[in-house]
Amino acid sequence: MSTPIVLSTLCALAFLGLFFSLALHSRRRAAALVDQDAPFEAMGSDRESFTDYYRPMTRILDPREFDHARCLSGVGASHFARFRKTRITAFRSYLNEMRLDFNRIEFKMRYLMLAASKEEAQLVVSLNQIKSSFQLQLLRVEFQLILFRFGWAAVDIEPLVQMLEQLEGALIRRPAASAASA
Repeated sequence: MSTPIVLSTLCALAFLGLFFSLALHSRRRAAALVDQDAPFEAMGSDRESFTDYYRPMTRILDPREFDHARCLSGVGASHFARFRKTRITAFRSYLNEMRLDFNRIEFKMRYLMLAASKEEAQLVVSLNQIKSSFQLQLLRVEFQLILFRFGWAAVDIEPLVQMLEQLEGALIRRPAASAASA
């Protein structure tokens, strides 16, 4: 055999060995988390509740608040434009954090599913559907935000907040359900 073929074979075998050892380690770690009956907070969440954290997003770009701010005495056009721009920046920051939190929850769910039974493995399909739906809603909100900058549309963030709440609820219930069935 030639040297390139031998090197390619050895690299492929090393890669497969590394892949299987990482998969085994991940599965053992997920099983340990499920066996510990670890609460959601112990799994690295830095928020008490996504509901409480993201609810203000529904009011940041509320047209009624903009109308109220515009009517305040002493607020000129330049002050209002700066206020509006600041609100849009804050909303964008919230949106980026929401994307990161969703990815964090999705990662935790997939990690826990490594130790799942065959019946629970069906959750992967629903998780994939939730992810694609979340991404679609996120694109919709991004488009609405672009239109909002020009004053052409309102931004409806409620569906994204609700999806994040549902996923959070599934993650909170998941370890307790698995520990009860063990």
